[in-house]
Amino acid sequence: MTAEFKTVFQTPWFEIRTVDPGQEPSGTTEPYYCLVRPNGVIAFVLDRAGAVVLVEQYRPPLGRVTLEMPAGSVDTGETLEAAVVREVLEETGLVCERWHSITPCRLALQREDVVDHFFVGLGAHEAEGYQRTEHGTVRFLPRSELLDLVKSHRFDQTAALGGLYVAEKLFGIDLLTADLACIQSVLATSAGGDLGTDNGSDRARPDQQ
Repeated sequence: MTAEFKTVFQTPWFEIRTVDPGQEPSGTTEPYYCLVRPNGVIAFVLDRAGAVVLVEQYRPPLGRVTLEMPAGSVDTGETLEAAVVREVLEETGLVCERWHSITPCRLALQREDVVDHFFVGLGAHEAEGYQRTEHGTVRFLPRSELLDLVKSHRFDQTAALGGLYVAEKLFGIDLLTADLACIQSVLATSAGGDLGTDNGSDRARPDQQ
């Protein structure tokens, strides 16, 4: 956004700011409220056997535990690739042999100017000597089970599924049904995002903007 913000509420994790509504179709002149948070990463992670790695997370707004792909914020000065590696390590205690950058996602255009970057990690395995810093239960599901959860409307993190859809449209590969060797081959020749590449897309935390 190019309009001038005014912060009206602030937490360590996000801010709420007002901005002029500009060409908002209703013609309102009331302040428009925006959520301001860092850019993020979302990881679709497969272990060496092809199982998808998910994490049980307690979500206070829902009042219950959900099953989610690892995800989190990009720290100030951190590359996207470093952020996704860190988030997966913190949440699961795993490292991946290969990472592939799939697509940037904007999930709430009406409320925030934030980009969440979708990655695929392959060959996930336990990080030697690493002590996890987060305590959600890590689940290894056959991809068919995740597909069943999606079909039965029991997978809450539906916004993350957009990354799977884009991967299929860009690379012609269904990450939930394709053979693991096929996924490895297609992504190795088609998808970008080698570790160490700085895309320059990280966003400072609200208290550092």
